[in-house]
Amino acid sequence: MIPREAFSITNPRNNDIHSLLDREIVLERFPPPRRGALPVFIGYPAPYRIGMSNLGFHFLFGRLRCVPDFRVERFFLDTAPVTLEGGSQISSAPVLLFSVSYEEDYLSLVRILLRSGIEPLRRRRNRRPIVIAGGPAVSANPFPLSGIVDAVALGEGEGPLGRIIDCIRRRGLEREALIGAMASIPGIMVPGVPGGGSAYAPDADAEEFPRSVIVTSETVFADTLLIETGRGCPGSCSFCLATALYRPYRALPVGVFERYLESVPPEVRKVGLVSTAVAAHPDFGEMIERLSSRGLGVSFSSLRAEDLDRQKVRLLRMVGTQSVSLAPETGSERLRFKLGKRITDETYYHVAALLTGAGIKRITLYLLAGCPGEDESTVQETARFLADFKKAAGGRSYSVHINTLVPKAWTPFQFHAVPGRDELARRFESLRTICRGLGLSFKVKSVRSSLRQALLSLAGEEVGPALVAVAAGGVSWRKALRDAGIEPTCIHEPKEEGFVFPWDELEGPTKKGYCFVKYRQAVDG
Repeated sequence: MIPREAFSITNPRNNDIHSLLDREIVLERFPPPRRGALPVFIGYPAPYRIGMSNLGFHFLFGRLRCVPDFRVERFFLDTAPVTLEGGSQISSAPVLLFSVSYEEDYLSLVRILLRSGIEPLRRRRNRRPIVIAGGPAVSANPFPLSGIVDAVALGEGEGPLGRIIDCIRRRGLEREALIGAMASIPGIMVPGVPGGGSAYAPDADAEEFPRSVIVTSETVFADTLLIETGRGCPGSCSFCLATALYRPYRALPVGVFERYLESVPPEVRKVGLVSTAVAAHPDFGEMIERLSSRGLGVSFSSLRAEDLDRQKVRLLRMVGTQSVSLAPETGSERLRFKLGKRITDETYYHVAALLTGAGIKRITLYLLAGCPGEDESTVQETARFLADFKKAAGGRSYSVHINTLVPKAWTPFQFHAVPGRDELARRFESLRTICRGLGLSFKVKSVRSSLRQALLSLAGEEVGPALVAVAAGGVSWRKALRDAGIEPTCIHEPKEEGFVFPWDELEGPTKKGYCFVKYRQAVDG
């Protein structure tokens, strides 16, 4: 049982909430809720400044606010147990919808429920609210939350959300009727209901890609209008969830982009282009020219070296770009090719020279540790690569961010055995030593955090009680797993084609046999 103290409610300061609302610029004209509108609250399991930087959350809020039958209010980890708009108790809503982007936010989702006095385990929550989750992490593998939420949106959310809206309008908010109706919606998985969804939603039309509906100074991207310019990825990295989950790559039509710009209010002076490969957009140059002609600053979520040439780098500098991040994943060209990223070292050196020559002041490289095939020669190749990259950049220092390769559902690397804690620590230390020797600044993600993320990306429903125990407090992650009968070393074990994953029962975006063949190609070279 959950200890009573886990359900204690402490209200955030009202002044803080009003301050957040006062700083918001709402970009859409939403219809006012009708009299007697149904309360539907939406949440992001992280602080406000993170949640309001997420385009998926903007999409969810914008679509629901267009429905006058609903009274929509937002909540976040730092506003729970009340909402932002009305200070309403989160537990008073018949329906809660969560947007979940990262596995490590599962704990925060459970904490929000606990703080709000809501029973987190679905089988014990025999009354409202109905809890629905969507977003990349839970969409890839819904099973860690399947004992907690009542429904999960699988795949891209545009189609399922529209059907959920219709369902609530038709069925009202009676729990059993609504859950039963959602079980028949394509792209919605309803745990515990026979036949409760097993196929992913079809791909969304590129004309539906979202933009920010609110701009505020209180986010990671302060005072910036975010626009999703592409979905999926034109690359073929075997570890990439975006490649597996959102294929094929689709680009926002330039006409839709222009329409978004026409509605930008004068208070907004910066636009953020969001995609896994912003410069791969076929109309990248035209979009940048249009932003520049309006005097708007521009930021980029992700740029690929293979998409950059002299003309595109000139455009970056023209709109005031000061920093660029690139992701070679490894300094070993041999290993990079095995991972499915077939980009040569020379491509990165060429781009380094272009960027520094154009006056770009800060460059960050993202590397992965724990890849299959890493050995001492990989370390030596990485040392040479980082040194040559610095030389190509005119001797200028740059930053290196180092993360662990985490297996993701539906990717070939779902079969990957993550190296143990000690081995990962050793590999991280080798990369640290290289960076120190070259005078490079570096940042390393916690091994403990990476291993927890790997477990949550591969786990099934059995991990739910462990999440609840840790979120309730007083129990370590290791003890919670042990009490739930989960052996955390399972992520370090090799997996053959016959290995049974929790998501095998779903009709997903890739075939298991295809993934295994690609994985063996990566391992065997």
